[in-house]
Amino acid sequence: MRKTIYTAVLATLLASAANASEVNGYLYTTLNGEATNQVISIERHADGTLGEQAAYFTDSMGGANRDAGGDAAGDFDSQGAVQIIGDYLLAVNAGGNTISVFALDRDSGGLKLQNNVASGGTRPVTISYINKSGGGDDYWVVVGNQWNNPNIQKGGVGEGPIEMYPNAEFFTNGGDHEAVLDERNIQLFSFSAATGRLTAEKMLDSYSGTNGGPTTVSFNRDGTKLAVATWGIAHFGTATPTKLRPSRIYVYDFDKSSGSVSGERFFEEEGIAGSIGFSWDKNTDSLFVSNFNLVADKRNNSLTVLFDDGASVAKTANFGTGNGVDIDEACWTITSADGKKLYVSSFGGNLISEFNVDMSGKVTKVGNSSETVFTRRKAGTPPGDTKDMYLSKDGKYMYVLGAYQTFSVSKLDISATGSLTFSQEFKVKAATETGPGAYNFLGLAGYDK
Repeated sequence: MRKTIYTAVLATLLASAANASEVNGYLYTTLNGEATNQVISIERHADGTLGEQAAYFTDSMGGANRDAGGDAAGDFDSQGAVQIIGDYLLAVNAGGNTISVFALDRDSGGLKLQNNVASGGTRPVTISYINKSGGGDDYWVVVGNQWNNPNIQKGGVGEGPIEMYPNAEFFTNGGDHEAVLDERNIQLFSFSAATGRLTAEKMLDSYSGTNGGPTTVSFNRDGTKLAVATWGIAHFGTATPTKLRPSRIYVYDFDKSSGSVSGERFFEEEGIAGSIGFSWDKNTDSLFVSNFNLVADKRNNSLTVLFDDGASVAKTANFGTGNGVDIDEACWTITSADGKKLYVSSFGGNLISEFNVDMSGKVTKVGNSSETVFTRRKAGTPPGDTKDMYLSKDGKYMYVLGAYQTFSVSKLDISATGSLTFSQEFKVKAATETGPGAYNFLGLAGYDK
């Protein structure tokens, strides 16, 4: 009798283990190193753990450059660099100025490069898409070409002489930073999910270096509006960032029939220079924007909540992330499938802050605490590593890029209430070089089988 019970229990345990290790989806990111770019595919198991990985060359260059940008070692940022449309994956090649189109085998997770298409500018970093007005397999795709991320470093007492990148001449009054460049733009494409054909259509807008190039492009819930976050002029490595120029959040009306934009409006605020990632609210025209380069009295603006009424974009709320007084460098955002949770990841502090969102788009802190609730990645992670996030479809797991130093993907478990618990750090094998900026992983996308 005991043997029978033991056999039954063992069979149940083995079946449970087999179910937990079943591959039920895949994650994708890009190395964005100093050589030919690669897209990395990683298995996701039923229990959320990450498994086998594979690398696929894009035949176009990554954009990392450790010799650029002084102490920043070439770091630059964006959100939405990898997108999956039907049975195809689109990825930016920031150094090759191209978009790679891969055919995606949804059973195996495998990729096959179809072609590379010119991005229409310099340093493509972000992609968004929406069905055309006719629906079906035809899409509009918008690519943000960042061009560069000019910045200033140091300059305070005991911090060393001020440094200007790409050079001091760039910042001369009336100089290049004020110029509107065609290669610093948002570019429109048509995409067929039936054939995988990506076709350039037209440049939608270009930007002045005073307020920088695109970091994130994203359509709202019904595709009638397109928003674009841009760099400002950041001032790093100093306690007194006096040289900041504000970043901007632009909103346009988007015509899904013609692919045209109109009605440009934007939000900017002095003292906020590093708007990177943002997410549209699932139910309203509110935008949740993460900001990392802030003057001291704007530290409670790591997250800004904006609302677009069709004529103007205005701030409705702002919050600190992490410990509030720390410079945790909030940079990326993601909302849960039901729109009730907002998460903000911070590059410097290697943490993810958690907020609640109601049906009206109002953001509130979790619980009754005056402090923001947040969860750190693996203990000992070097400052300046955390970037894009991805949520599993069932809402049980979050995956976060260790994009700049650890070259890894972290898994965090999500409770029924939306709280996070770190549970796994997964190393990307194709990242064979070491040191900050050897790679600058861009984008994190996935699907369920």
